Amino acid sequence: MNVRVKKNHTSDVLIPFKAKKGEIVVGEEKPTQWEGWLYCENEQGIEGWVPKAFINKIPNKKKLFKFNRDYNAYELSASKGDLVEIRETVSGWALVASENGELGWIPLENLDLD
Repeated sequence: MNVRVKKNHTSDVLIPFKAKKGEIVVGEEKPTQWEGWLYCENEQGIEGWVPKAFINKIPNKKKLFKFNRDYNAYELSASKGDLVEIRETVSGWALVASENGELGWIPLENLDLD
């Protein structure tokens, strides 16, 4: 679905969190305005927010989680009026493709969904 950006979004993340399916990470609950996210650290020591739907708790291992799919937390910077294609939505965010094909996450509240 193609939508317009209704509010600018600028990423301040210099090194986005990435993980491959099957990768094990350390995760913990932290306050955030969006439900359904866990703060994690990967094997390279990079930290970032991960949708809980993308990970599974490892039984009997405190704070360890295993990815059930690949994930890249890259946030797409976009300006009001830009056209993006929503590829998927998760816990208040949308994975979108820009007109030049760049993939990244934008909060749903920044998109004109009406």
